[in-house]
Amino acid sequence: MTTLIPWAGGLKTQADHFGDRVAVTDGEREIMHRALADRAARLAEVLLATGVKPGEPVATFLRNGIPAVWASYAIKMTGAAETPLNPALTEDERRYCVRLAGVRRVITSAAAAPFFRSLGRDAIAVEDIPTEPGDLARLPPVPAQAWGRIIFTSGTTGRPKAIVHTHEARWIANLLQRATLPYAPAPGTRALLMTPFTHGAALISFAFLEYGASVVLLDGVDLPKVEAALEAGVDHVFAPPTVLAKLVGAFEGRVFPRVRLVFCGTSILTPSLYEKARAIFGPVVRVTYGKSEVVNPITVLPPDACDRYYREEVIGEGACVGWPGPGVEVEVRRDDGSRCGAGEIGEVHLRARHMLAGHIDEGGFHALPPDGYHATGDLGRIDVLGRLHLVGRTADVIKSGGYKIHPEEIERALAGTATTVAVTTLPSEYWGEIIVAVAEDAPLDWEVCARAAAETLAKYKQPRAYLRFESLPRNPQGKVPRGRIRAEILERYKLVDGPRPELAPKPR
Repeated sequence: MTTLIPWAGGLKTQADHFGDRVAVTDGEREIMHRALADRAARLAEVLLATGVKPGEPVATFLRNGIPAVWASYAIKMTGAAETPLNPALTEDERRYCVRLAGVRRVITSAAAAPFFRSLGRDAIAVEDIPTEPGDLARLPPVPAQAWGRIIFTSGTTGRPKAIVHTHEARWIANLLQRATLPYAPAPGTRALLMTPFTHGAALISFAFLEYGASVVLLDGVDLPKVEAALEAGVDHVFAPPTVLAKLVGAFEGRVFPRVRLVFCGTSILTPSLYEKARAIFGPVVRVTYGKSEVVNPITVLPPDACDRYYREEVIGEGACVGWPGPGVEVEVRRDDGSRCGAGEIGEVHLRARHMLAGHIDEGGFHALPPDGYHATGDLGRIDVLGRLHLVGRTADVIKSGGYKIHPEEIERALAGTATTVAVTTLPSEYWGEIIVAVAEDAPLDWEVCARAAAETLAKYKQPRAYLRFESLPRNPQGKVPRGRIRAEILERYKLVDGPRPELAPKPR
């Protein structure tokens, strides 16, 4: 018997129940639950009429806004594999992703459609979708084991991989996202989202909309619109550390007591940033661990435990991201595959029903290994309370002077000396690698402050050079790739190697 997922039936129930309530606003326009469902159903009918089949990759290339939401609903109701392309991707990156995933159809804007047509793809502009309501009742359930979503890794260690999830995994992930919310949304509840809908913002949107709540979906951290939303009253804010840093910088000294929960994840939250956020929003930050391969939340550190950790317990290597979520198995393993003991650092392995079915790279599709575990490439440890602490990435481990060093530990020590501090290395014949700290848009006396902060680290962990860049390179997910920083340093400086290495500026 084939298991089916009733995406259309669920959206119909949502529309029938909450039809005249606001579903999504972009800060200027809004759409009600019924109208959102009608637009999604109409696009689904258009796609099915073109011959879209279950499991077929159908891409979206849309900036945050109302069409991004109904387009996402539409694609999954057809049974196709929604393949969101981050709007920050370059043209070369878009070509690569479309080719790798085997995309033939793209839902996009009228302005972007010609690019995809130049690649020989069928580009459907959201502006061209008829406004007449579609019929949700005529859209059948979709096969659970068909490919349901294809998303791309950040590509920090090479070309991105395409991560494949089934419709069943998407269904389970939606349920688990709702199950782990400390406060159940309801009609009248509002969530403020600013990160790309192609990633975490989508899952949170669906969890809230299914309860009849509304979503304020902004296209980036537009501070005037953010301020207006906070003053009007939002209950929940999704703010990973990069976003949270912008908010605390803009609203220092302000208090927004109506916010009941701040979702935080995707990268490490430093103690200094937590304290600044707490002063503005209160002890309401919830930290989660998520990856493209295993839908967030993998682990959860709820607000009360988060506050206790950052105010009383920040000790040892890594940053605490909490306990495994429902249905998630977390193991930390040594290099030989055996399980680590409490407090021992190793590679994090995950297993869950809502994780990837496999991934696509240049060699084709690769299913999960027989044991169903995914080796994350993240280094971590599990403490005596069963909480996971993330330490770094296996690919980022520094080998200098015979020591193994985690760059994230150095970044945590330097956090607060500048808005953003990143650590990378340069190859050295004498040391193996030398450590370099780079700050973004830092004050002139930053090096003095950073060197003082680094005194808390062992001597071999302290950077050999401190540089100030006007801006740091970022990938479409907002992460700072260490390899690209290294390349920029080598363009500007020459390493004078030896027991006391120095960086000499290259002539321009």
